[in-house]
Amino acid sequence: MAYERTLDFNSDAFRDEAYRHYAALRQEAAVFLSQPEGQLPIWYVTGAKEVETVLLDPECFARDLSRLGAPLMASSDGEQAIAFLNDHMLNRDAEAHRRLRRLVNKAFTLKAVTAMRPRIEQIAETLLDAVAPDGQMDVVSQYAFPLSITVIAELLGVPAQDRDDFRRWSQVIVQQVGLDVSELQRCYREFAAYMLALIDQRRARPVDDLISALVQVEEEGSMLSRSELCSMIALLIIAGHETSASMIGNAVHALLQHPEALARLRDEPALMPPAVEELLRFDSSVERAMIRFVTRDTELAGQRLQRGQMVMAVLGSANRDEGLCADPDKLDINRPVCPHMAFGKGTHHCLGASLARQELVVALNTLLRRCPGLRLAVDPGALRWRYVPNFRGPQALPVCWLAD
Repeated sequence: MAYERTLDFNSDAFRDEAYRHYAALRQEAAVFLSQPEGQLPIWYVTGAKEVETVLLDPECFARDLSRLGAPLMASSDGEQAIAFLNDHMLNRDAEAHRRLRRLVNKAFTLKAVTAMRPRIEQIAETLLDAVAPDGQMDVVSQYAFPLSITVIAELLGVPAQDRDDFRRWSQVIVQQVGLDVSELQRCYREFAAYMLALIDQRRARPVDDLISALVQVEEEGSMLSRSELCSMIALLIIAGHETSASMIGNAVHALLQHPEALARLRDEPALMPPAVEELLRFDSSVERAMIRFVTRDTELAGQRLQRGQMVMAVLGSANRDEGLCADPDKLDINRPVCPHMAFGKGTHHCLGASLARQELVVALNTLLRRCPGLRLAVDPGALRWRYVPNFRGPQALPVCWLAD
């Protein structure tokens, strides 16, 4: 197969036409082995049915490396910090995952998320107040990222003066590819030290925020350990703003390419919640799920996968599979909601899905109401996608509108 050894999912050439490549991949093989030069082999899963199989079978396709008898061994301070910030439920399966999920769910409640809506609306309005007289902005850096980092930071209880540090740390952690190892380890050390100090503050003096709730949460005598607390908070910060910000960028980009849909949503904001589901399916910010490890020899779509091999479920491709919905490459805001996988599926379904949906609805409705005549301010061919493995979102999205 032409794709097997040469495909670079992170290249500009691929990202610029990702969905055309995914369609070709699904047509050629829903499961294929790729090993670019100098990299470990990975089985890529692009078909919706096959992606669903991987996500719903943690016994065969595990996140936890200890299932293969290979627990993470940290020797240096940097490696210890990395291990400390990876002790969260996304890296656990079975009962270990269920225990962490139950504990976190007791703190990260739908009530707490719903209570954030007025504040999300206020943040969106304030950000647009700052740029409204100019009649132009970069949606990514001036709207999507400030909105999402402020929301998750306030929900957790991170002081406002520290949010720039969190943004810097998360950018390094999600990028990783091409970074110097010492730089990555230094970032993890700084992040871990800060989180541990904040956890100790909340343990001594609890306040009304999510970190305090996580510190205090308990079930049947079980509480989150210091490393579990630290890594869970780090996960919420990173996933809570990186994915939401990219999704806002993707959604605005999609609507700018579909002016009839944009106009209808501007005129009928009540249609936004179901439209958000279609936007999530059409161009998800989580392009690929986290790596799984094959725990036993198995067959998937006619391919023989061996114990210990790595598997990457490509959510972006699955969401455009003809088997998932009719005419999947068309953005149809009237489409009956189909079972997209933008938030994953199964036991590792995104904990923050309700918050992400709420942010997206508010961000889009506020933007369309406040910015009449919204349009792209550059040639569409000039747009580039962020160089962040597993995530998809524009590096920048310059727009303009009819200023007052």
